Amino acid sequence: MYIRFVVGGDEEDHRHLTGLVTESRLLRDRNELTVAEEEQLEATYRWLNSNLPCPPFSSAGWTRNAVAWFKDSATGSIQQMRILAALLAQHDCPVRMLRSRNPGKVLYEDDHQVVVEEWKNL
Repeated sequence: MYIRFVVGGDEEDHRHLTGLVTESRLLRDRNELTVAEEEQLEATYRWLNSNLPCPPFSSAGWTRNAVAWFKDSATGSIQQMRILAALLAQHDCPVRMLRSRNPGKVLYEDDHQVVVEEWKNL
């Protein structure tokens, strides 16, 4: 099973929604976070940068439709996403957790995640 977190309502097509890392960065860049929230965000980013491989989005030549999904075994990374989800919820950003056994054509894979070209319907 694969898991992806996106920001948006249930009525919105998940393929047009952004992920939690992007949305939380936008909140920070708009100076909408408290000092404590920004510290928590930076701690979460540090954890992710230290523990989660970064897929080669910029050099692989993938289309804009390429997105990362966590393997359900990546419990540490998923926990960090839940921290970001709670932060976003405090700022009235609706977060959805998507699950799929087969989210798309696999372009990249490591121990924690896959990058796929998503299917039209999950």
